[in-house]
Amino acid sequence: MLRAPWRQLTVCALAWLGVVAVPATPSAAAGAPARGGGTVAAPEVSCAWPAVVRPGRLNLAFPETNATYWLTPYRLDKGDRIVVEGTYPSARFTSLTSYDGQGADVDALADFQIAPSPGSKNPFAVPDAGTDPAHHRYQVTVEAGVAAGSGGNTIAATGNSAASGSGFLVLRVYVPDNESNPAGGVPLPTLSVQRQGSSPRSMKACPRADSAQGPSGPLADDLRKIVKDNAPPGKFVGCGRSTPGDPGFALPDKVLRLFPNPFNKYLCSPLAYEPGRIAVVRGRAPTFPDTVNGQSVLTKSQVRYWSLCQNQWQLPYPVSSCAADFQTALDKDGRYTYVVSTRQDRPANATAAKGVTWIDWGPTDVTSLLFFRNMLPAAGFRNAVQDVKPGEDPAEVMAAYYPTITYCTKAAFTKGGADACPG
Repeated sequence: MLRAPWRQLTVCALAWLGVVAVPATPSAAAGAPARGGGTVAAPEVSCAWPAVVRPGRLNLAFPETNATYWLTPYRLDKGDRIVVEGTYPSARFTSLTSYDGQGADVDALADFQIAPSPGSKNPFAVPDAGTDPAHHRYQVTVEAGVAAGSGGNTIAATGNSAASGSGFLVLRVYVPDNESNPAGGVPLPTLSVQRQGSSPRSMKACPRADSAQGPSGPLADDLRKIVKDNAPPGKFVGCGRSTPGDPGFALPDKVLRLFPNPFNKYLCSPLAYEPGRIAVVRGRAPTFPDTVNGQSVLTKSQVRYWSLCQNQWQLPYPVSSCAADFQTALDKDGRYTYVVSTRQDRPANATAAKGVTWIDWGPTDVTSLLFFRNMLPAAGFRNAVQDVKPGEDPAEVMAAYYPTITYCTKAAFTKGGADACPG
């Protein structure tokens, strides 16, 4: 197994498409009874990567604005497999994850866990990988009838290693070096389906699969239905004892499916809009590899990635705005101050020049959820969201790295900055 300084997680949480914490135990096989009875099966498609999730395309279940998610449904019998041949992207993070038909995670490989093909090196695992994409190749198989965590560049296709089933394969790319190329400057991986006893059959790429525009076809409708069926409409599920009137960051209460990223974990806080009122979030920023500004992804740091996102608690649960680590202003002590507000309520001093990062509130007629994301904490960093166990106070575990939140008036912040806001 390739080694890297990141801790591997046994519990995952909010994600794309992911609302709340999900246990790491293997999920039931795709095709198992759904919550409302009947069965769940991935739709048939004839091309690779037919759905792309990101704002402006399919904005479903709180995606991160600095990431793109490509999705392919599959149906495999025991012994069948999908061969994924790709190139490591120039980006902060990438992964391949399999899910059952209800969006529960089955198995996953993060970038540093994917062994390179012969003659190639993995730039997420070794410092001497060079910059030639031709020498950054890998091959992964997604196979029915194997156990999750088998290793060897194999991903289990179903939660039950003795079963056939259907599911979804998701490719994630966070923070590409060139933001105009969401795939990280490389082609999307090619997919070949190999039925037991037969030769591989290549799947052609879906047309416009990585374009800014997205289809509104059958697969998009299936994804919206999964979101609707697996997340409670209307009623807020809860972030600890926090309420929209008294916000505070806590681990999410409710366990749901919805395509969780097993390499992330989150805190959440509800927010309610009132005219002239803003939310102020402060804390110490964990260090990260600033790949956008030329640092290696292997630069010694506390987490691989972190961000704060404002989201809407209404179907289909879209994201409104995010600020990633590299987009966040810090003071001389490495601390951040965020202001979450509407454009008309934004204080004049809520600017990067004043050491403040502004996040757009988005729609004001629904309850909002703020998500604070941590990805892949380093082995020696013990103040990450991943270190907060159920029932523990995240403020005590995370110490200075815990994000505090308080309401404030626009007028008070304009006059005295964050120090003029209570809390």
